[in-house]
Amino acid sequence: MFEHIRGRMALSISLIALLVVTGCLPDTERTGARRVDIGEPPTTAPHTDLDNRLFPGFEVASEVRIDSTPFAIGDTFVGSVFPHEGNSQLSFYGFNATGTIWRVDTNPSCVGTVPIRVGDEAAIVILDSDARKDGRGKVSTTVATAFSAADAKPLWGPTEVPGPSPGSGLIFANTPKALTNERTPATLLDAASGVVVGEPAGMALYEHHGTALQGTAESFTAIDTSSGDTLWSSTQLSPGFIDVNAGSSARYDGDYGPATGNILILNWTDSAGQSVAVLHDFRTGAALGQVDGIPSGEATVDDATQTVLLTSQRANGAYRITAVRAGKGVIWTKDSDSPAATTAAGAGVAYARVDGQSVKIDLQSGKTLTSGEYALPIAVLPDGTALFPTNQDGTYAVAHTAGSP
Repeated sequence: MFEHIRGRMALSISLIALLVVTGCLPDTERTGARRVDIGEPPTTAPHTDLDNRLFPGFEVASEVRIDSTPFAIGDTFVGSVFPHEGNSQLSFYGFNATGTIWRVDTNPSCVGTVPIRVGDEAAIVILDSDARKDGRGKVSTTVATAFSAADAKPLWGPTEVPGPSPGSGLIFANTPKALTNERTPATLLDAASGVVVGEPAGMALYEHHGTALQGTAESFTAIDTSSGDTLWSSTQLSPGFIDVNAGSSARYDGDYGPATGNILILNWTDSAGQSVAVLHDFRTGAALGQVDGIPSGEATVDDATQTVLLTSQRANGAYRITAVRAGKGVIWTKDSDSPAATTAAGAGVAYARVDGQSVKIDLQSGKTLTSGEYALPIAVLPDGTALFPTNQDGTYAVAHTAGSP
């Protein structure tokens, strides 16, 4: 499961601040993003007692101390540790319930990751930078390399890019503008090969697993990044059965972003002149349904089932969680009188805050399986292993289901 969250697929605020300040301009020569020996692992035996706050069926397997907010890619959690105690590199670690399984080091002056799939393999793209002197002072080159999420085996790259990704897929732009809502010229990479996609017909707006949206907010096309073929254009779109103004056209505003999996949320206009958020299949452009209300938080994506969870606030002030799946449409909704939020999804369930309670929801039916005053996980693996925050900053509990090895 990929957690694009919210920053989940994103870096912590402290990492973003570092990126903005440095602008990817390191003071040393590039050593390269590469797999290295794990050394002292960030995962240890558990010291924090969380068992009485966990959903029934979980038990803590280990703790991990990490500087960024970890997220899930495939069967692995990923987090990073700042340079410390003589280590001048930024270290990314992959871990699960068995412990730390790999480490990739990179130059700390230019930070960034993107979760992707290379064919059927879950992978993580890690940025690195290189400073050189050419008589005019420092020049920075930023490169992207894809590593397997399972074992950190290099899959492609390094490919030169102009800067980090704003979290909207394999789209890279100069900093600090890449960290704002302002659209800037960017480089788009193909997920399968890491090669730069040829000059686009417009600005790259969003990319997910080899499908990219390019153009402007009002006029855009979807392309296959491997073949370059156009899949559909905004002029061909229909809102389906959703009632909109006859002269209305779709607009892409990046709602619920930066990442919404294989679902696009496009805004149309109804007969009263109000915006209507219509859900579209990213690959085909087909209309799947609509989201009632305005965005309230970022999407939660379960990559294994291709389910996207969207939380909105309705006109009556209540909140709604909408679960949508490409090829299926809206599969369920769940309402809440108080602010609602989803935190993680995987292994057939979703975790959320609904009506002031922590809830575990069946991802297929939307049925509440468990509710109460429980800690909510921030990420979940396909085998059900979950990552929970603790009362210690930078420390997370790795919990597996009772009886798991």
